[in-house]
This record gives sequence, C-alpha cells and structure tokens, in this order.
Amino acid sequence: MFKRLNAIRCNGDPRNKSRGYTLSVLLVMIVALGVFMQRAHLWAPTQINRERDAELIYRGEHLARGIAIFRQKMGRYPISMAEVDALKPKVIRQIYKDPMTEKGAWIFIYNVPTTLSGNNEGLPIVGLRSSSNRDSIKLYRNKSLYSEWEFSALDPLITGIPPDQMSQGNSQIPTVPQQGGQNSSGQSSDNNKNENESGNK
Repeated sequence: MFKRLNAIRCNGDPRNKSRGYTLSVLLVMIVALGVFMQRAHLWAPTQINRERDAELIYRGEHLARGIAIFRQKMGRYPISMAEVDALKPKVIRQIYKDPMTEKGAWIFIYNVPTTLSGNNEGLPIVGLRSSSNRDSIKLYRNKSLYSEWEFSALDPLITGIPPDQMSQGNSQIPTVPQQGGQNSSGQSSDNNKNENESGNK
C-alpha cells in the first residue's frame, strides 16, 4: 500500500500533467491573439484611409472629366455642378460628395479670379478640390494635403483632352459627320448640290 502511494507521488498524477499542458497552450493562444489584435488595430485605420484616398481621386477626376465634356459640348464652363449633371446624354454618374469631409462640400476652382467679397456665384467652374487640410496617406501629383489635390478640367492627364482644345478662347465643339455629309452649318451636302444646280440653270 505504502509502496504504491510512493510510486504515485514520484511519478506524478497524469491528470495534473494534462491540465498543465492545456493551460500552457491556452496561455500561448491568448498572447498570440493579443499581438494579432494590436496589429489589426494599427492596420485597419491605415487601410481605410488608403481606400478613402483612392475614392477621392476617383470622384475628383470623374467630376473634372464631366466639366471638360460640358465645356466641349456647350462652349463654356458650367456655373454649377447641377448643370453638368443635367447634361444629356449624362456625362457624370452623379454629383459625388467630398469623401474627406463630413458635409461633403467641395472647394471649386474658377477660371477667373474670385471676388474680394468671397461671392463666387455665377463664376465658371473649371475644377474642384477637397476642403480637408489633413495629410494624405499617398502623394497625388507630389501633394500630401487633401486640399492641395486639384482636379481640373484643364488637366490633360485627367481629361485626356489636349490643352489647346480646352483653352478659354476655343468655343469650337467637335462634331461627328452625319449620314448624308452634314457640314458645320447644319446643311447636308445633297441640299448644297441642289442649290448649286438650280443656280446654274
């Protein structure tokens, strides 16, 4: 009897060994989970900001292209984004908001100096930029402040339109030849031919 008890004390209880192993594994898992959560906490905001940077670039460039197309079609720059949105066929999906600010209001860029009073109503819009002065995650045109990221219809890298076609004095709107050979005055070549024949008789 005493020999058996001594043997158990010397060898240890197997159940105690199993419990100790389980506690060790659980402790390692808790430490690993804590490290993972800490890294995720640091990574998540950065990833969200990267996505917002990309969204700002998409929205700004999309609206700038819409302004450029409006200029080509109408021979002037819009005085509001509502004019661009109302153009048929549509040239923008919607009037996107500034994703970097709570109110979503853009700061517009005008092709004439703004008034001293700050009243810019009725001035032609050539582009826009964010009103947020926070630092960006990425650089855009070597600019690190959101408010310095300008999206302009005059920028050929955004619009794909050569600068000479977007100049202030260029009011010519490119036309696509219609069937029947329609010229710039709106008359077809067949009508011109008939007029010439009647004049020769």
